[in-house]
Amino acid sequence: MRRQRLLAACATALAVTGGVLLAAPAQAETRAAAAPAGDFDGDGFGDLAVGAPEGTIAGFAKAGYVSVAYGTAQGVRTTRHKGITQRTAGIPGTPEAGDRFGSAEAVGDVDGDGYADLVIGAGGEAIGSVKGAGSVTVVFGAKGGLSADAIAFNAPTPTARQGFGDKLAVGDFDHDGRDDIAVAAGTKVYVVKGATKLRDTPKPAIKSLTPPGGGAGTGRIAAGDVNGDGYTDLATVAYMDDPADEGTLGVLAGSAKGLTGSTLGKTGLPFAGYTLVSGDVTGDGKADIVVDTTAEDGPDDFLMRMFPGTASGLGSGVAYGGEAHPGRAGVLADLDGDGHADLVTSDTTAPDPDGFNNAGSVTVVPGADSGLDASGARTITLATPGVTGASEGNDLFGSAVAAGDYDGDGTADLTVGAPGKYLGTGAVSVIPGTPDGPTGKGSILFNPESMDHPSVKARFGSALGATTQR
Repeated sequence: MRRQRLLAACATALAVTGGVLLAAPAQAETRAAAAPAGDFDGDGFGDLAVGAPEGTIAGFAKAGYVSVAYGTAQGVRTTRHKGITQRTAGIPGTPEAGDRFGSAEAVGDVDGDGYADLVIGAGGEAIGSVKGAGSVTVVFGAKGGLSADAIAFNAPTPTARQGFGDKLAVGDFDHDGRDDIAVAAGTKVYVVKGATKLRDTPKPAIKSLTPPGGGAGTGRIAAGDVNGDGYTDLATVAYMDDPADEGTLGVLAGSAKGLTGSTLGKTGLPFAGYTLVSGDVTGDGKADIVVDTTAEDGPDDFLMRMFPGTASGLGSGVAYGGEAHPGRAGVLADLDGDGHADLVTSDTTAPDPDGFNNAGSVTVVPGADSGLDASGARTITLATPGVTGASEGNDLFGSAVAAGDYDGDGTADLTVGAPGKYLGTGAVSVIPGTPDGPTGKGSILFNPESMDHPSVKARFGSALGATTQR
């Protein structure tokens, strides 16, 4: 079986990201070795979590929920699924209007038992009387799938409309075999250390750090081992002034003590609003950082940049050599099994075949020893031959992008959210990875009705949680 060589956590952006499974504790090694990361039940197949943050629960609009579809030898199938809300047994909290439970998701083994755990953001959660402060819920994996064991936490000082939980990353920052959780909110990055008994710790200790160039606000984050020393690092985007002004891409270094204030490099960006993703594009065992193409910055309109990982940290930015176009960096994952992470960008504004706007598209750029191979880039929509579904205006295909090895063949499968489809019900497309990359063959398209979950204006597919990493 081929195995991915990704060492960095995938971001989705609108998602996320994922986690990194490094050295598991001795008692978990056999089970963990048999299953790809992102496997909630240890059956050898990666699983997929889908956020529907605008779903109505118990009559509360935009309370939100998460749907989990389990992997099989045939890939993701909705016949075995689980719905998670704040009404689900064992899940802390209660549904309230505007909680947006499922606004972001990340996956990793935070207690080191060999089963992946699901980290769920609820960016609109009220903490006491503080509205929109946000919270994070961790649902623990088990032999039968995600369990009834869960904990929730929020920022040490809840702040109104801060959206704590909207920006997540998971990685083993101290290389102890248990993944740690990072949350970017306000001016800080908050870290909860993974622990064997984390499920028994309803109020875990939270460490806060100011990312390089920060002081006024933080952007997206992505976890990955940038210098190849075995400790996962955290890439950040932060700013000192208005987010429309210049930002800073920086890397907080992992260590035996976890993330510290030490950095592995920083560089300026024309704006602060970039999305970043992390993955081993060059196949050298070090995570590379790619920043997205969305912002217009004069002569560098929509210019995508890759910052290679090196033994000394963040390398100099390399401009993408392909055609410039709008889009966001969605995920880095090995979609063709060649040992190089491939980049997926998304453009939700792309028109459908009839010219109606906001149908959406994704572009896959292969990774290679030399970096991103612009000559092999290809665009996929719901109108691409072989892809199940139909491309229509306002689908917003590409709003969330993730990857997971759902069929256990060692090659990542592409997952794309289309939360605008079916008048806002939303849908998710899963396109299997192959030696030729995702071609559309064997793809599926499903919506919440496939799992008997709330559907009306749920925006199903707004966030995705999966990871192929090992």
